[in-house]
Amino acid sequence: MNNAAAIPVRISVAMATYNGERFLPEQLNSLALQKHLPYELVACDDGSTDDTVSILQEFSRRAPFPVHIHQNKVNLGYSDNFLKAARACDGEWVAFCDQDDVWLENKLQMAAQATQKHTNLNLILQNALITDSRLNSRGRLFPNKLRRGTYQANRQYGFWVWPGFLKTMRADNFSLFQSTDRPRSYFPGDSVQTHDKWTCMVANAVGGIAVQDQPVALYRRHDEALTGSYSIQSPRARLEKAKLVGSSHYAFLSSVALEYSCLLEGYRFTAKDRYQESTISQSALGFQKIAKIQDSRSRLYRESSYLKRLRYFGEIARHGGYIGKAFHSMGLKSMAKDLAWIACGSRCLSR
Repeated sequence: MNNAAAIPVRISVAMATYNGERFLPEQLNSLALQKHLPYELVACDDGSTDDTVSILQEFSRRAPFPVHIHQNKVNLGYSDNFLKAARACDGEWVAFCDQDDVWLENKLQMAAQATQKHTNLNLILQNALITDSRLNSRGRLFPNKLRRGTYQANRQYGFWVWPGFLKTMRADNFSLFQSTDRPRSYFPGDSVQTHDKWTCMVANAVGGIAVQDQPVALYRRHDEALTGSYSIQSPRARLEKAKLVGSSHYAFLSSVALEYSCLLEGYRFTAKDRYQESTISQSALGFQKIAKIQDSRSRLYRESSYLKRLRYFGEIARHGGYIGKAFHSMGLKSMAKDLAWIACGSRCLSR
């Protein structure tokens, strides 16, 4: 091991809290038990009316690392609160931390090892075990969507996401790229791009993503959780859900992709080197291609003529919308859905 590797990796923990008194103590205790201790904990509270802040203050007096508590004067919402915490961190890396999960003792150690093993990393992705509110395992690894390894720029689909609490990001990305004025989210339930989607977009654009497949956290699902239950859906349920997505949604994705492209074009001017500028530019162009593909798909689902539906299918295929580069290719399931729509049109909804 060289001298550089022997220097402890400084990983700050960015936590967003809001009325989290029920589960917060367990999460804080799991931070104190990390084999690789956090460089610091930066907790931003979004106006809690319970004992959340008192719990943080009590923990700060006994924690084996510095704890900085920020109380927002106005409610920012969870994504802006997370990003505010990340920007306030002083470490070389920032690990997002939810208030209601539990980290296994090797979480930060595994992340630190990745930074020492691989050069030019910008983002480390990890996995968790899904549990119930009492931390009883449901036997599922989450999100478990990518194979272990490293990924260079623009190797993921443009609209991709990985849960924030399983991310550790190089801190300078939060200063290089403006995160306060984000575009709309591609998920209609969110008004603006969430922190986990923004970090995925940036990391995909600059490259250097490491994926670890070993579980490093217990992902607690409970009635008060802001995100979904992630229960396994049957093939029929997935089919019925897919049938409800049509022209208006694809038009929405097309317009959002153009917003992402414009944002990334601006990020080119704050890139730290020419290589990064080049990969960001490629990402911006990739979103332009997604916009074209989704626009053609919207027209396909809006068109009553069989021949015109077939023409739009051809446009999508020529742009690599089904089989092509990972950044803009939707895959064979999307192709099958579109072919079914071409064949039967709106009658597909009644089957």
